[in-house]
Amino acid sequence: EKSKESSQILVNINTVRKGELVKLPLIGSVTAERIMRYRVDFGRFNTIEELKNVKGIGSKTPDKVKTHIILN
Repeated sequence: EKSKESSQILVNINTVRKGELVKLPLIGSVTAERIMRYRVDFGRFNTIEELKNVKGIGSKTPDKVKTHIILN
């Protein structure tokens, strides 16, 4: 059920809150908080690859979530 739900998610990584971030593949609550903290500290994400700058996000995560993320 979750995989079906996650395949239809589309979120703006620059504005979305924790409750929506955790619906993304490979993003748990701790990583969601780190993504939000990163936005506060460094500003908006300009590319999906910038997610790798967030502690706990590996090199494969951006590829797995890119179809669910918008940046504008």
